[in-house]
Amino acid sequence: MEKAPRRVKRVIGAAIIVALIIIVAYAGWRFISPTPSNLETNLLAGSPPTLGSVNASVTIVEFGDYQCPTCGGWYNTQEASVVQNLIDTGKARLVWRDYDYFGPDSTSASEAAYAAGEQGMFWQFHDLLFKNQQAPNSGWASRQDLAKFAQQLGLNMTEFNQDFNSGKYDALINSNHSLGTQAGVTQTPTFFLIGPSGKIVTIAGGQPESVFEQAVAQLSNAEAMASPMLSAKYLAYA
Repeated sequence: MEKAPRRVKRVIGAAIIVALIIIVAYAGWRFISPTPSNLETNLLAGSPPTLGSVNASVTIVEFGDYQCPTCGGWYNTQEASVVQNLIDTGKARLVWRDYDYFGPDSTSASEAAYAAGEQGMFWQFHDLLFKNQQAPNSGWASRQDLAKFAQQLGLNMTEFNQDFNSGKYDALINSNHSLGTQAGVTQTPTFFLIGPSGKIVTIAGGQPESVFEQAVAQLSNAEAMASPMLSAKYLAYA
């Protein structure tokens, strides 16, 4: 039979290990997850491309990559419904932030979209990229082909090429990626829905439009925040 002192030592040792794991996990969570107020401020900072009314009660911040197949799938199957039912009705506005990770062509696509934005055509270029998306790093988003997309939109090519090749969007693209990482983005697309009271709902992946409608409805109604949470499979409150 094992002696009591030895059992006690084992119990104490196990308790210490568990405590250390909890402390490390908590510290890690605190490091990568800003407080809701800080997260809201950071997500809305600057002048990111925005679609919809500035008076909308809910802001949807999307982190995406133009080469990401899931982002392309969500754009082609769900975004039009989100825009029609939430953005065009004034219930929400959509903000785009880059989270490039597929490589140089992803960054080039982001630069090209911002260069188009200098001529008031950001969202048109954004849409054209997703409509023409192919396999990541297959060459469809090469700098040469991105210039062809600009020509398709009838942009002033002298101005576009000057902006596109200037490198002036590098800091913004890097900042967006850092912001996404700090906010806990681990996949694209990831959406942060910010309500009028500062509550934030995170939707990860290419979820159905109905999920966005439920989240916007809850965030728009302060009393509804006391109701049961939406499916944990889709949503998480920050």
